[in-house]
Amino acid sequence: MKIGRNAPCPCGSGKKFKKCCLGKTATPPQALYYRRLSEAHDRLVDRLVSYAARIFGEESVHVAMHEFLLWPEADDDISEEMLDRAGPLFWPWFVFNWEYDEIDAEVALAGPQGRTVAELYAESRTGRLDTLERHLIESINRKPYSFWEVMRVDKGKGMTLHNILSGARIEIQERTGSEYVEPGDLLFGRAVSVDGVGMIIGLSTTRIPPGRKPDIIQLRKRLRSIDSTVTDDTVYDWDTEIRELYFDIDRSLHTMPQMQNTDGDALEFHKLIYEVSSIDAAFPKLCDLCVTMTPEELAVDVERDETGRMVRVEIPWDRPAHKKMSGMSNTILGRVVIDGRRLIAEVNSAERATTLRREINARLGDEGRFMVDEIQDLDAMMSRHAAESTESTPSSEHEELMQHPEVQAQVAEMFGRHWESWVDQKIPALGGISPREAVKTADGREAVEALLIDAERGRGQDSFTAEINRKGIQQVREWLGLDHR
Repeated sequence: MKIGRNAPCPCGSGKKFKKCCLGKTATPPQALYYRRLSEAHDRLVDRLVSYAARIFGEESVHVAMHEFLLWPEADDDISEEMLDRAGPLFWPWFVFNWEYDEIDAEVALAGPQGRTVAELYAESRTGRLDTLERHLIESINRKPYSFWEVMRVDKGKGMTLHNILSGARIEIQERTGSEYVEPGDLLFGRAVSVDGVGMIIGLSTTRIPPGRKPDIIQLRKRLRSIDSTVTDDTVYDWDTEIRELYFDIDRSLHTMPQMQNTDGDALEFHKLIYEVSSIDAAFPKLCDLCVTMTPEELAVDVERDETGRMVRVEIPWDRPAHKKMSGMSNTILGRVVIDGRRLIAEVNSAERATTLRREINARLGDEGRFMVDEIQDLDAMMSRHAAESTESTPSSEHEELMQHPEVQAQVAEMFGRHWESWVDQKIPALGGISPREAVKTADGREAVEALLIDAERGRGQDSFTAEINRKGIQQVREWLGLDHR
């Protein structure tokens, strides 16, 4: 950008350029110019919102918001929290992208159709438009929102973003935002270059994890099926579908997932209480509920009185293999505790309660009398668990446990089996095909890599497990011919 000698100096001193920075440098420092552009943008948006109210009427904001949210029905789930998160995206979209269309609007507005607020404002101030405002409007107007992947971060200074839909890259000046992201994170918003300065104009507050990238890649495939080269114009034309995907992702990331067990049953804690004729008669008949230990192995942990008689025994109810963790050899379904003549069977779903009750009845017959099925409230269970957690130190106990070589060996073996089988599993996020099949295409390789980046972050893992997990993922990359990170 060429700056006139008598123009205000971009450094923000308030002096003319010729009396300030002209002799120091031919162009203003980029950081200072970014600050001036940011301040000018904030002023401009305020003016554009006020201008929209004058031209279209106060109802224009409501009409535009209804369109931005994709015309939700009265019974659609639009929470206050979602509206708050939409704010930073909506206002820049309202003044730079929204066009009044009487067909889409439920309310008739006074302003013209097919023109953005920024375009109308610039025309109304021909010859009187501030230079920075003019440059901002020219750079931002009608530029589409898209999904961006963070490629590089310079904390407190900026970042490099890659447009997942169009393939464009841009260096962004962004102090605050660069403090909270890391490579692999996905963002939704608009990134533009204003006089060579990269800026984010409209950014979602939701940081999208890499694991959601396959969904975006699927949308990109749809765009490419219409136009092999995806440009800003393509993305602009698909604005509605792109926002629809973003809102789906945003909603899923901010909605408490339904709590389920490994069978996909809704969590519901049951205690099946029986009265048994004797512990000696019940124990041998129930041993086969545990498929991973023999009766002799179970008997080792039986509590006995001073005469050697059994007084308390615990029997795990399990089955071979695990539906969600291929590296695990079995699945714990519940447990049965016999204490004297009282039997308590605990499970975490109504379906398992029905199954286990049937199994116990079949084995005990007349030697066991069912008393009651106690259903425990999930919130109460979680509150009690939280209270117990604050009284103990599970993290330190876990760290101590993980120091044992035999435990480390078991963890390493489990993760090794998991990743070895993962490459040939059918993954829903990959469209129901395996990673080995997916990497045969460029889109598939990109989707698999995103899933691995997400898994590599190892949220909540201790240091040993995180390292074992990382090594397993690197092994997967070798098997699939992916680049090492």
